[in-house]
Amino acid sequence: MQHDVHLEGHGFRLEPLAVAHAGALAQIVDPTMWAGMSTTLPEGEVGMVNFIEDTRATRALTAFAVVDAGSGVVVGSTAFRDLSLDDRRVEIGRTFYARSTWGSLVNPVSKWLLLRHAFESWDVHRVGFRVDARNARSLAAMRRLGAYEEGVMRGHRTAPDGTRADSVCFSILAHEWAGVELGLLARITSPRIVPVLGPVEMSAAGEPVTTPLLSVVPPVAGHVADVPGQPVGPVTALPPAVAL
Repeated sequence: MQHDVHLEGHGFRLEPLAVAHAGALAQIVDPTMWAGMSTTLPEGEVGMVNFIEDTRATRALTAFAVVDAGSGVVVGSTAFRDLSLDDRRVEIGRTFYARSTWGSLVNPVSKWLLLRHAFESWDVHRVGFRVDARNARSLAAMRRLGAYEEGVMRGHRTAPDGTRADSVCFSILAHEWAGVELGLLARITSPRIVPVLGPVEMSAAGEPVTTPLLSVVPPVAGHVADVPGQPVGPVTALPPAVAL
């Protein structure tokens, strides 16, 4: 649905998903990532426009574009769904990020912004998540978040490839939010150990050998420095994406 919720912090901005984001988002999706999603893969910019228009027309969805606040680059999308203020519950889903942001601060910051809004602005009692049981990366992310793993809904939905998919259900309750938030903020604000290349030396066999060194890098939101081997620097490109 259309909305005016804007969330920002730690170098990222969540703004209402709009057709203006279609071009950027079309560049960061691929079939491998979309296998864990509940809709068919948007093909090109036209397909992404249709996806965004359908999302905005669905009352159960409150969707966002995720933007690197420093560079202005769109790095993904995420959404609330099935909000019920009467029952004080909501779910978070439809999340995907550019591959260049894997391991960066984008996912913990986005989850922190969404959860803080849900618990502190909407005063919900429960935030739920549903993950395709085959999506190992998303399952690992949910477990790292500290959400309670409730169980599996077997054969819960039809995947875009036509197969039946199990959904793993997670939740966070209001009294658990403080602990989850502490964990998220620790990930967001803690320095990270990042490998850098040391001097090139020659081995006994006469082969060049580069010794990896470790460098402590302070947290810089919006920078990709949380995964070994990735460069430290702002998000400036839009390679393919994956769901988280």
